[in-house]
Amino acid sequence: MNYKIAIIGPTEASDVLADTIFDGLLTLQKTFPELSFYIPKEHNYTSPLQLSGHELSTEDFVEYAQTADLIFLMFSKRFTNFALAEMIGRWDKTIYIDGSELGKNRRYDSVIQKMVLDGTFEGNGRINAEMVEKSALYFRREKPYIENIIPLPFGVESRYLQEYFKDIKKDIDFFCVFGQDEYPPMRKYARDLVKDFCAKNNFTCHTEVTEGFSFDAGKKAGRSEFYRLLARSKVGISIGGGGYDTGRFWEILGNNCILLTETIDIYTPDSDALRYERIHQFTNIYDLDSQLNKIGTFLRNGYNHCKMDSEYSAIMKKHSSVARVMEILESARNKKLIA
Repeated sequence: MNYKIAIIGPTEASDVLADTIFDGLLTLQKTFPELSFYIPKEHNYTSPLQLSGHELSTEDFVEYAQTADLIFLMFSKRFTNFALAEMIGRWDKTIYIDGSELGKNRRYDSVIQKMVLDGTFEGNGRINAEMVEKSALYFRREKPYIENIIPLPFGVESRYLQEYFKDIKKDIDFFCVFGQDEYPPMRKYARDLVKDFCAKNNFTCHTEVTEGFSFDAGKKAGRSEFYRLLARSKVGISIGGGGYDTGRFWEILGNNCILLTETIDIYTPDSDALRYERIHQFTNIYDLDSQLNKIGTFLRNGYNHCKMDSEYSAIMKKHSSVARVMEILESARNKKLIA
């Protein structure tokens, strides 16, 4: 796998989908050292990953990109560098990776959803019609997936697993922690409901953000303690924030937990990509209460996390950061962009 990949990454900011791709590439390089990728050093991309060995000056980067097998153009909430992609001018090899989201509570707004579909919405989370036409491939984190757009949600990154090991003692029953609970309000209601449910039914739970922890992708404060608690948990609760997809969803799966999540709206409706026994879905706060009772009964009468290992291995094979990179490469091969 001796591909050369030039990555026009986010500028002066972090992006979770970009980090997922970077993590996948870094992991793949351990098996395929001939695989190379570089980003422009001057972009000052903020990431929890070690990318210093993969930076080139803009001048050297442009030269590298001229002979690269593929060019990844990453969405950035602050500044997507379309100008650099134009300067390089190799749109026949350029793959647009759109990690945008509508933000706040907009994903619940039917008017905004309709505007995204008809192409009149101008905010974050819109489909970039120019990139649909111009780029060789278009991957998108969020629905809608119109013709020629390929779903590419977040995945399980290596750093999510820093405290998990196969025989870890699972002594926390429920884990319900969010980075912010203003958007959507269901996050706050869910956290309070889980806390009350555990208190009434004598279950252990963790519902508060670890002291000193930051959910900013570029900061590491308290992160080890956060993952240590999640790794010890049997059940994790996930609710999307400003997007349908959320990092918590994949952190929970990566730590071999049962996942209790709002109705999944990440892939297309007919997709079986997330049909696993460990995933339980709820439609609203009342349904969440019902699901908590069902799972509580299971924890008392049939839970054994070692019995979940086979399914866990299948999830990691299909939804790791490496799997996400391989999805991109496979699509590129199918379109004859690479051999």
